[in-house]
Amino acid sequence: MEYHLTKNTITQPRYVLDTVCEQAVDIDLTLPDYCPDIERILSCALNPKIYLANVSGDRLNVEGASCVRIMYLDGDSGCIRSYEHSQPFSESLPLKESPSDCAIFIDAKPEYLNCRALSPRKLSLHGAFSLYAKVAAKGDSDYCTYDGDDDLQVKSEALDLFMLNGLCSDSFTVQEDIPLSGKEVSAVLSHRLTARITEMKAIRDKIMLNAELKLELLYLSGIEKKEPACMSYSLPVSRVIDCEGADENAVIDGDLSVMSCELRLSDDALDGSALLALDAKLGFSALCYMKKQVDIICDAFSTDRDVELSVKPFSCMPQVACLSFTDVAKTDLSVDDEIGRILDVHCEKITSSALNADGALKLHTKLCVGILFETAEGETRYIERDAEFVYQPDCGGCDEVLRLKAAVDSLSYRLTDSRRLELRAELSYRLTLCCRKSCSAVKAVSADDDAAVKEKDGSLILYYTDKGDRVWDISKRFSSRPSDIIAENALEGDTVGEGVMLLIPSA
Repeated sequence: MEYHLTKNTITQPRYVLDTVCEQAVDIDLTLPDYCPDIERILSCALNPKIYLANVSGDRLNVEGASCVRIMYLDGDSGCIRSYEHSQPFSESLPLKESPSDCAIFIDAKPEYLNCRALSPRKLSLHGAFSLYAKVAAKGDSDYCTYDGDDDLQVKSEALDLFMLNGLCSDSFTVQEDIPLSGKEVSAVLSHRLTARITEMKAIRDKIMLNAELKLELLYLSGIEKKEPACMSYSLPVSRVIDCEGADENAVIDGDLSVMSCELRLSDDALDGSALLALDAKLGFSALCYMKKQVDIICDAFSTDRDVELSVKPFSCMPQVACLSFTDVAKTDLSVDDEIGRILDVHCEKITSSALNADGALKLHTKLCVGILFETAEGETRYIERDAEFVYQPDCGGCDEVLRLKAAVDSLSYRLTDSRRLELRAELSYRLTLCCRKSCSAVKAVSADDDAAVKEKDGSLILYYTDKGDRVWDISKRFSSRPSDIIAENALEGDTVGEGVMLLIPSA
């Protein structure tokens, strides 16, 4: 005999892919004819771009390009020059299964790039970048309830939890013409584009996304005498993303990234003034959570016969929190040469990780800072220095990190002496946290039809409670209904004090 339990499900995220793979970059490069010869290489940087990321069957297909940027001094005038070269790549990653609906979280981060000049016009480049890929799908977690009114007694635990009620992925382009009024831009040496979410709001089956793009530019200014100069430009972005299942009560775990960015210097067709044509592709993915209360059977017994319980582990998230915050940190950086003047200070790469230590969550962030400067003798130099920061946020009791995104909002500096500068970094973080609870859930209750039925004589049993006794445990010991014991003894709940005399009715 098997008792009929009602099967229920909640939806939770299940990652059918969570991997990091390394992509090698090997390029033999010859400068085109319009580029001057190389006198000395200042810097070489790797900027991987992603043009396409989609799921087809049980594979995640990624297409992109390894973009390398060489900054050097030319052999004719000693002026700073820059050249970019792209090499396509593709990757197909296997999934655990073929999801019907999913959210793709993907990012490409440079690891290293080595550059060697074979001649004034030929270069050999070797490096690598890491492709971080996660694919989230909907996964069902089962639990049982019981509505019968017979000899089976069940103990249920009420759980407040967050379930997944929507997920989505979308990519879109942002095109913007940036006027350069009053600026003489003869060439773009380097550019960096970052995206930061400022607000997310869910309505029925949609997410309203507001973000800010920040473009940082190093360029050559002037016509006859060309000098390096910097500028920054901020651009607000709004987008409505389809996300089936999202509603106004959703907690949104969202991620926005710059997949690729192209920047072109051109002339305005109307007045002939210079402008920058920005063409960027952004990727947005989100998981939407909704709060729900469920009752899970954690124990059962029969007042008539012995039963066997089949149990399984049940895991849920009683709390999910998405936090945004900023931190201002300072550190000192030193160089080997005496500084004449600073031309540019920027973040070449940022990595961040979370670590639980002494009961507190700490965020460890590492910046690779690029410094372009002139020495006291007037020679142009470029160096990279690491800056490390630690920040401890208020996590409200959550301790498991689901997602962490760190970005540099601004970098500023001041020279403290001829070989040292104080760096001030304004960092922004988006952090998704959860608390996780695990318990044993009853999934089936069965009894042997041939087993003897428990004898019942209708009498009352006198019982004195021990320390820690609960009504449920006493009921199970004497095969009596918990509701009957509570009613017979005028108890208020499951908890009973020590040394209390109880009358246990026979079921």
